[in-house]
Amino acid sequence: MRKKAVALATMAIAGTVLVHPTAAFAGAYSPETACSKESGSGGWTRSQDGHRAVKSGGSTWGHVYLMWNGRLKKNCVAVIKTAFAGTPTYTQAVLTVEGRGTYRDPSRLTSKKYKYFAAAVGNGNDRCVKYEGYTADTRLDYTLASAKRSYWGNCS
Repeated sequence: MRKKAVALATMAIAGTVLVHPTAAFAGAYSPETACSKESGSGGWTRSQDGHRAVKSGGSTWGHVYLMWNGRLKKNCVAVIKTAFAGTPTYTQAVLTVEGRGTYRDPSRLTSKKYKYFAAAVGNGNDRCVKYEGYTADTRLDYTLASAKRSYWGNCS
């Protein structure tokens, strides 16, 4: 009887150790929290026509969101990884504001690796915007997943 109890206790402990917290931790990130962390301010809301799946072939590796903060009068683009969450990979958020330029986090896709998200904040008030998101599999072959809205929209 004692051996059975020890075996059950060992399996329970091993099960607890084998459950990896990465998926749960990655799920805690939303575009709202990513933009809040990047800007240092809350109050972000999802924009109309502001979501695309970040894909490589038929596989979804994350999502890119266009966000708006009415108090700050700024836009934010957040890329939330679903594939390779918890693993540092090249990930980039890009916001292009008509007549004002392009905001990127990081400045080049290959300049910084992120575990869960990338977010870029820029002044899109009274302007139209485009947005893009990228992430790469930096473990093996650098396959790139991407999504973007290539036309101007969300003109305020």
